[in-house]
Amino acid sequence: MDPSLVDAVMPSVTAAVAAYGANVLVRAEDAAAVETVRLGQRLLARLRRNEDVQPRIDVAVQDLASALDDEDFLGALRAQIKKALAEDADLASDLKKLLTGSPVTAQATGTRSVAVTHNAGVISTGDNATVQR
Repeated sequence: MDPSLVDAVMPSVTAAVAAYGANVLVRAEDAAAVETVRLGQRLLARLRRNEDVQPRIDVAVQDLASALDDEDFLGALRAQIKKALAEDADLASDLKKLLTGSPVTAQATGTRSVAVTHNAGVISTGDNATVQR
């Protein structure tokens, strides 16, 4: 069991619990939520997939949601995540994949090159360019 994985999981899971309280366990993805909260929801969903682990994670999340500033409840959730990782070899791999994701990247090289991942308009890099729409 990799303790650094638990360290990597905790900020996102805690952000999700802080944002939604115990409702994070059942709340649908909120379009306005920040990516960290959505990641926390996905991490919790994966943690809860194992029916032996789910009740323990649920109780720890509900306790933390009721007292976000309580270090003991934060530690209890951390301990449950650590136990879940020790019990399920595939879980660590799945959580790592969720944490690293596959971000879209664009790289531009050369004079006046442009890198974008999405463009709904005009991009011009020329001198004295005239653009008509």
